[in-house]
Amino acid sequence: MRTFDGLSASGGIVSGPVFCLSDEDTVAIPRYVIAEADTGAHWARFESAVEKARGEIRLLKDGRNREQTDILETHLMMLCDPEFLPQIRKSLDSELVNIEAVLKDRVDGAARTLRATGDSYLSERAVDIEDAFGRVMRNLLNDGASPSGKAGTRADTHADMHAAGGSRFVPEGSILVARTIKPSEALTFKDSGIAGIVLEEGGATSHVAILARAWRIPAIMGVRGILLSVSDGDEIVLDADSGVVTLDPSPDLLSSARAKALSRKAHEISPDDAATRALEPAVTRDGAVMTLRANIAFSRESRDALESGAEGIGLFRSEYLFLGSDTLPDEETQYAAYRDAVVGMEGRPVVIRTLDAGGDKMIGEQRLLGEKNPLLGWRAVRYCLDRRDVFRTQLRALLRAGTAGNLRIMFPMISCVEELDEVYEVLEEAKAELESLGIPYARDCKCGVMIEIPAAAVCADLLAKRADFMSIGTNDLTQYTMAVDRENAKVAHLFDCFNPAVLRLVKATLDAGQEAGVEVSMCGEMAGDPEAVFLLMGMGLRNFSMSGAAIPQVKALIRMVSLADAEELAQSVTGLSSAREIRKLVQGKLKTCELSKEQE
Repeated sequence: MRTFDGLSASGGIVSGPVFCLSDEDTVAIPRYVIAEADTGAHWARFESAVEKARGEIRLLKDGRNREQTDILETHLMMLCDPEFLPQIRKSLDSELVNIEAVLKDRVDGAARTLRATGDSYLSERAVDIEDAFGRVMRNLLNDGASPSGKAGTRADTHADMHAAGGSRFVPEGSILVARTIKPSEALTFKDSGIAGIVLEEGGATSHVAILARAWRIPAIMGVRGILLSVSDGDEIVLDADSGVVTLDPSPDLLSSARAKALSRKAHEISPDDAATRALEPAVTRDGAVMTLRANIAFSRESRDALESGAEGIGLFRSEYLFLGSDTLPDEETQYAAYRDAVVGMEGRPVVIRTLDAGGDKMIGEQRLLGEKNPLLGWRAVRYCLDRRDVFRTQLRALLRAGTAGNLRIMFPMISCVEELDEVYEVLEEAKAELESLGIPYARDCKCGVMIEIPAAAVCADLLAKRADFMSIGTNDLTQYTMAVDRENAKVAHLFDCFNPAVLRLVKATLDAGQEAGVEVSMCGEMAGDPEAVFLLMGMGLRNFSMSGAAIPQVKALIRMVSLADAEELAQSVTGLSSAREIRKLVQGKLKTCELSKEQE
């Protein structure tokens, strides 16, 4: 036997034969000079390829669930992007090379820029761009119009496998092993009946991970070197609860894995049942009420969040209004977006995070700075305090939008009390400007801080004296605590929010909030992980914010357990020394709760 460690992305245990997906099916994109008179014909081919790709995606959408449809809708939006498509046309006209080469350059450049941010959300947008425009490229290569002689030759390759919703043949019950796969590839592989997924790259926040969780397919990411060690047909055991892949398992291990898989399946919460009860409150078996809100990046997502059962918006990432453009959004543009989200929530709380650009999500002048360690540099509130004109504009827009409902302002990357005091000075300046102009604004708008730097967690008791609320951002808190770039495949295995050091900082923040009578919530990925939610409830957390898609399942988990069970679990965890031990204990306690509920 031989074992490989990775990151658990979707829990479960499964055994079966390997199906390897290599990168050998890639093809060289032709590049050649064209005459200026030929640009029109190349653009016409591009428009035709785009329209065909849109039709393929619409075909794939039929009969899909919400998670799948959301991803495909994102691809459709990208294929209609009013900024990106004109950039392709401009490059075609100025560079005078064939449209395939132009498309490759523009897509590669956009994806490279997004991945360089180190942000998981933006990295997924890079995958989406490659996936959506990959369809367009395949259509161009197969339209027979390229004089390079390389078109129309790939009908049976991996790159064409989902061109019209079809799938490359994968034996049912196989465990897919690959370096990485795109979301639309995952859709078609799921239809073929794969039993599990093992990827060398990716993490728990990737689209593939989200889809795997929705489908109840065990999946492990970041399993380095496994492609070099396995071949088609090799028997493996995928234990996604522990993040371990075992090659050539012993008969005893195989038998144990199959027994565990059957037991787990018998006690699973049905996704359909969870969705049916999504709008009901999240109340534990012993009557403790939890509050679940949604994380969004665009105001239009607020209505979808309501349909998912959200009781408000716990994190509106305002920086996405600033990204993807060479100019900063003006006050009216921001005001309209913020107001739309507030109105859409119909009086429920809407927490809007001020500009969190830089480091992992850079805007123009930050990219030009060329910082050696951008994640530790001129980002978020540090940028805003230097660019007070930009900051005041956003604060004015937020304060004005606050008159439409229950808007709360949250400041990211706060590292000390002095920084927060300086932020409040700028806020008062924005209020004074609106006052002098006679513009209505929310005079008593609640303001809070994100706890995402270890220094802030350690001094949470001091920050709680100056904030109306605090929200724990576990993505950055884990990254900074463990000194791990969460997008770096070489060290991604160390990025684990169940690490005792991370949990201690979370507990310190919760205790500080309780002592000061200040509401504490969590808006990182940890808040949407049902296993983590069970533990966090026991640690004292009552307010969770997550992707809308995660809300029904988390509510179902909360209804299945008691607060007393969660508190007992939290007490037991304090004596453990590793993330793996903690996760195993949580999973064991959950299974006990499942059996107990069934016996009632």
